[in-house]
Amino acid sequence: MSSLRLKVQFGENLSSSRDERTATVLKFIYAVEQPTTTTIDDLTRALQKYINQQLSTYNTRIVQLTTEDGFVLPKFNSCSSVLNDNDYLICIDTKKCARDTYLLINFSKAWLEMKQHDASDDYEKCIQIGLNNILKLYIRLYGTTTAFGLWVFDTSELIQIATEKRKDNLIARADNADNADDENSSNDWFLECKWEYDTTSN
Repeated sequence: MSSLRLKVQFGENLSSSRDERTATVLKFIYAVEQPTTTTIDDLTRALQKYINQQLSTYNTRIVQLTTEDGFVLPKFNSCSSVLNDNDYLICIDTKKCARDTYLLINFSKAWLEMKQHDASDDYEKCIQIGLNNILKLYIRLYGTTTAFGLWVFDTSELIQIATEKRKDNLIARADNADNADDENSSNDWFLECKWEYDTTSN
């Protein structure tokens, strides 16, 4: 397969959206030039970059791709193995993912919780790590009501990440960069998590 043509949607319909910034549905055609060597994770990163550069006015973070009928695409499969020409994909950002998965998490039982009050904007910044009700690892970052995220990983994804040991070891980031809603903050801030690989393991 030389290339793959996809129909892509980002954002929710106005009637179902709780966030006015994603009320406008963005739809575009996207071509994957090397679908046999491009993973769904690679495609997710590429679509995130494309949306931020070409279509969006704020810092969008895409964490998941699904089919039009809601099936999640596995991150480490190649595009050619799970997609066909003209498939319709939905980009799920951190805010929608968080809304959809919050019911599966008891945050009072987090493995790790770090909180600190930020006097510059009077918000408490928070990082939480633990397992959800179906034993997936979650990482939650909360900065303000408009700068937050929730990332979830299953066992196969964690094994793949540990095996690859990518140089880009960033897991998640929340900040007030390019966020017009965080006008109350007098200083730039960010929350960030990164993988730390065990160099002695195979």
